[in-house]
Amino acid sequence: MKRQPGDRAVAPGPLALVQAFVNSVNVEFGPDYFATAEGLATWLERNGLGGPRVRPDELDRRDAVTLREALRALLRENNGGPADLQARRTVEHVARACPLVVGFGGEAGSLGLQPALTDVRGALARVLAAVAGAVADGSWQRLKACGEHRCEWIFYDRSRNRGSRWCSMSVCGTRAKMRAYRQAKRAHSAAG
Repeated sequence: MKRQPGDRAVAPGPLALVQAFVNSVNVEFGPDYFATAEGLATWLERNGLGGPRVRPDELDRRDAVTLREALRALLRENNGGPADLQARRTVEHVARACPLVVGFGGEAGSLGLQPALTDVRGALARVLAAVAGAVADGSWQRLKACGEHRCEWIFYDRSRNRGSRWCSMSVCGTRAKMRAYRQAKRAHSAAG
């Protein structure tokens, strides 16, 4: 099993695809795999969403970035951030061009949401189907954007109380705590 920052495990089941999709850019250090249409094509192929009919162009790339960042905003909500109505509208807007149908898919042949298209729109629909499935089974709230504003790495919160705030306590948690300590020290110095 591939590990994440803070030695966290990858999100379970289909949420791993959503996690990988949103983490296709390292906000703090780069790279951004969706910076070019070719990069998007490579990412789709590596994540099992590519194929001969999946040839992204610039419009597809922009839609993928738009969806990625709207999902990131929703994942900030899962970590206590404010509701982002624009992000919700953006996801709905992109989803209109990525139809899903009910069908039997996968190796087990279980009934679920399947992309109606086999192109880039179908690949984005797979991500959206994973989101819909996670919302339905209650696991969506455990997928979160790191609370450190410079990081925003997507992680899966396995804690019992769903209280994890950072992708890595040793890096992002320490940064946040040091920042709070310095701010409190400055405020104390200014008051005294």
